[in-house]
Amino acid sequence: MQYIFYDFETSGSSPIFDQILQAGAIVTKDFKTVSDKIELNCRLKKTIIPAPKALLINGISIDQLKSNQKSLYTLIEELKNKFESWSPGTFVGHNSLAFDEDCFRSSLFQNFFYPYLTTSKENKRMDTLRLSRCVGSFAPNSIAIPLSEDGKPNFKLENLTKVNQINHGNAHTALNDTLACFEIAKKIKTNAPDIWDAVSTLKDGRQIGEKFHNENFVCYQDLIFGKIYNFAACFVCFHPVYGQSWLAAFDLKHDPRPLLDLNFSELKKALFSRPAKIRQVALNKMPIVLSKDRFSFLEDYKEIGEEEINKRAGLVRENKEFCDKVWEILEEKAKERQDSASQDPKDYFFENSLHESTIKMSQKDKPVFAQFQRANWEEKAKIYSNFQDNVLQHFGRYLIYEEQPDALTQDALKLTEKEIAEKLLTTDTKPYITIPDAQKKIDDLRAEEDSDKKFLNNYDLFIRDLEIKHRKNL
Repeated sequence: MQYIFYDFETSGSSPIFDQILQAGAIVTKDFKTVSDKIELNCRLKKTIIPAPKALLINGISIDQLKSNQKSLYTLIEELKNKFESWSPGTFVGHNSLAFDEDCFRSSLFQNFFYPYLTTSKENKRMDTLRLSRCVGSFAPNSIAIPLSEDGKPNFKLENLTKVNQINHGNAHTALNDTLACFEIAKKIKTNAPDIWDAVSTLKDGRQIGEKFHNENFVCYQDLIFGKIYNFAACFVCFHPVYGQSWLAAFDLKHDPRPLLDLNFSELKKALFSRPAKIRQVALNKMPIVLSKDRFSFLEDYKEIGEEEINKRAGLVRENKEFCDKVWEILEEKAKERQDSASQDPKDYFFENSLHESTIKMSQKDKPVFAQFQRANWEEKAKIYSNFQDNVLQHFGRYLIYEEQPDALTQDALKLTEKEIAEKLLTTDTKPYITIPDAQKKIDDLRAEEDSDKKFLNNYDLFIRDLEIKHRKNL
């Protein structure tokens, strides 16, 4: 099994509304040598306004944004082809499961490639950020963990490499961050091999779910409001709506005995009042789950004792009526969230439709999708309107606009330019960066004493030019 380490530098902090600007990746089999690598840069999409702070951190120039010959489509295609040539493998990044992977999936989807590359064809996933947190709790002293000014553990990649005396080179460039991630992984694999093996053997969420289901209780780590928590928890049920990609676990810090005979309403109130007794575990996000032999590291559970924890787990797991009630409560809570979700069309965004437009793609759209993938740009311009799914129509038209706008009809071209102008010039609050947002962020950064004023001035001119251009399209 090969290990594929990767990192992205992006236009901002949203994995679905921002874009990849720089990608770096390496592949290794023996953890001693790098057998291949790739480093790619691309220009800015016409639909994206980059966050000035992101550019200050990653050092991507205005010239690259405007003039790089490679488009995001070309970058993603080249990266996809390289990743497929390295597969099957384990894809590893630092905070990749919470950010980089979602960036990659969104980019694949919006460019009409299969989005689940890292989880298909025997591929696995790991995350050195989660591994670092895990060894910090369950294998202390295997790597050095830096502390923030407030005395709390700090797991940022550049801080980890510094205290572990790892050469990081130019931090916040994709390939250097990839190599740094590789070195952290090597250190964990060498110094905490049992943790490495426990995490790496679980290929996917299904296997993690099986571990929860088959063991009386497990040690489970989660990050809640920025704080790391380690739980002794036992399986209750899989989620009634999300199926086996989510499960409910009972936090064994709490004695289940007073809860077992409560009626539905009483139990619903008791389970989710603070402190919550039920933990909802997103298995498809590859959570850290270890066997109960790590119980001695659970400080909050030591006084209770492992014998009592085992008894509590048995009471929960063997009480089918209790587990069924929890299943029904989760179903009701999911319906309440669905009913309370905004139905305002202003809150609908095509970028949120990855799952519905790929996994749930209609039988009529599947052959059109394949035809669109194979076609040249002139042919794509004639095909995209055949999609029944308006999300696929939207991204088909926008992709053609990015790559070869002259292939669109004049009406489609003007419509696209007007939509983009309205999107970027709005003063309404949006989940993406608008031109007014960027201008305010520039002013805020200028007020900071140590900010790069020269870069901010250049960025301001860049944004003003975009504003003039887009206002002409209204």
